Amino acid sequence: MTEEPDLFRAVAALLVEQHGWNRATQVATAVRGFVYDRPDPGPHRGDAESLYRRLGWEQAALLASWFRDSRNWPTSRH
Repeated sequence: MTEEPDLFRAVAALLVEQHGWNRATQVATAVRGFVYDRPDPGPHRGDAESLYRRLGWEQAALLASWFRDSRNWPTSRH
């Protein structure tokens, strides 16, 4: 993927649009496992690994943290 400072935001929006909030959050959580070099053997490992490799460490870390930031949660979750 290209080197864009806000790439993680675009990827986050695309994940939510394509998969819904819950699955997108699960994939982002699995990506976080790769960021910390502790991949989860769960059902989203393949998607997460592919995304991690395409984004690179920094953008993957930002993506994972974006989903953990309550300001980005759907209003129904607050």
